[in-house]
Amino acid sequence: MESLSVYIPIDRRIAISRGETLPDRTTGAALFTDISGFTPLTEMLVQKLGPQRGAEELTHQLNSIYGTLINQVQNYRGSVIGFSGDAITCWFDGDDGHRAVTCALAMQKDMTQVQSVRTGAGTSVSFSVKCGITVGSARRFLVGNPRVRAIETMAGRLLYRVATAEKLANEGETVAGSEVIQNLQAHINISEWRTGRDNEQYAVISAIKQPALETPWETAPIIPAEQARDWLLPSVYKRLCSGAGEFLAELRPVVAMFVKFTGIRYEEDDAESKLDRYIRWVQDVLRRFEGNLIELTIGDKGSYMYIAFGAPEAHEDDAERAASAALELLKPPPELDYIAPPQIGLSLGQTRTGSYGGPTRRSYAAQGRHVNLAARLMSHAAQGQILASQVVVDAAKYEYLFELVDTVALKGMTHAIPIYGLRGQLRQQALLDVLHQHAETTIIGRQNERDFLARQLAALQNGEEVPLVFI
Repeated sequence: MESLSVYIPIDRRIAISRGETLPDRTTGAALFTDISGFTPLTEMLVQKLGPQRGAEELTHQLNSIYGTLINQVQNYRGSVIGFSGDAITCWFDGDDGHRAVTCALAMQKDMTQVQSVRTGAGTSVSFSVKCGITVGSARRFLVGNPRVRAIETMAGRLLYRVATAEKLANEGETVAGSEVIQNLQAHINISEWRTGRDNEQYAVISAIKQPALETPWETAPIIPAEQARDWLLPSVYKRLCSGAGEFLAELRPVVAMFVKFTGIRYEEDDAESKLDRYIRWVQDVLRRFEGNLIELTIGDKGSYMYIAFGAPEAHEDDAERAASAALELLKPPPELDYIAPPQIGLSLGQTRTGSYGGPTRRSYAAQGRHVNLAARLMSHAAQGQILASQVVVDAAKYEYLFELVDTVALKGMTHAIPIYGLRGQLRQQALLDVLHQHAETTIIGRQNERDFLARQLAALQNGEEVPLVFI
């Protein structure tokens, strides 16, 4: 069985072994590295090898590439804080950008050796990475119910800016913020300047004249499994402990939900407490429907969560479970009144699921084209709106009411697609319509029945679960 410690960032592991805590305010360099090539590889392997063999081959390729990149991060005393899609967010504590830039350029050099990879299906696939780097102060939070899963995340303007830097980069490029350039101007070559949407200047770094020395971490301590389990989903923990970790790797249908939320000012002292309370409530909602919070990201797109239904455990009604959970997540309880109604996107399709990463740092994920579509739908949704793809509508239309909102062209989609708004459960909506119809009719007598109907109507309007009762 693999060590469960690898699911914890290495600097956190060291702190735990010493009985220390990490400060929630920190200064250093953030490196965001995005890998391209896995989505077309997934689709090609399914077609050529089928779901099971395709999943095995995909896991091999994932681990090979991520292992190479993570090794460079740790060579320069960096820590992989989190995985997001096909990207990793890394932190170099106390760094002025020297170690982070050296690491990013070393990653680019390593990737030139795997630009074209021969797969077990007899075909070649190209991979590349692009990197964004910024330096400054940031917040680092540990939130969530540890019996469900503790989640590491970073926040602050520095994280918005590193995401901007990465988006300004083309494949094979490293783009850094102006403060990095100011710190390292005597040691780097700049090929081009670019302007971000914040009107700040970012530079493409083509080379470093005086690379930072490799300063790898000391041997990472092994954290006891009972303690490390706090960083794993319970179902993933059980499989790993039973020695069935390899069976986590699958290509399977999953309902992806993205939830964008606002209302927390991350520079304020109580930000971690507010975020922790909200995430714990979300985890409680998801636990009732057996959904899993996979990722929490705070960046240029705002704060958002990626939630999966069907991974690692599947149900025949995962689309209906996701719809129910989404409706509940629209209405945080009064004690979370600082959270505005979120924007939610839902899609359903084949994804790659499983544990991936390198020998020293890993994560569990479910990724694929429909996961990307759910994220696009979230971004397109208005505040307090749930948008769903056609596949979700087809799977849940007998229990939930959807209405066509528009047909739009979304980034990453080859053609315009219809998008639907989720209005509610059909049986509740039908009862609501009947009650409204009666409310518009003059009723003589039957005061008890009228009072009962009024209470039922009020409960429905407040979003409460109301059984259908004939009186």
